[in-house]
Amino acid sequence: MSRFCSNLGFGPQIQKAASHIAQKATDLDVAPGRVYLSVAAAAIYMASQASDQKKTQKEVGDVVGVADSTIRQSYRLMYPHRAKLFPKDFKFVVPIDDLPRH
Repeated sequence: MSRFCSNLGFGPQIQKAASHIAQKATDLDVAPGRVYLSVAAAAIYMASQASDQKKTQKEVGDVVGVADSTIRQSYRLMYPHRAKLFPKDFKFVVPIDDLPRH
């Protein structure tokens, strides 16, 4: 996760949030049947969309090595659970209810 976030130019807050989101998504089984890499990519995308350092699904996919459609599928499964996935201390630039739906 740290390598992907670093390659995307993200600092420690987004890296920490993305790791937390991916772990919570796995623990809560909100993306059943999805490989961890696609969940991790969707978590990075979700964290970036809540921050001031937004990246597209394509940008994230190019770095992580998954198709943007794969990120979109995992993200759609994770989106309804977004409030449970973010770390409690995450500083939202975009309110959680204003995150993109896909």
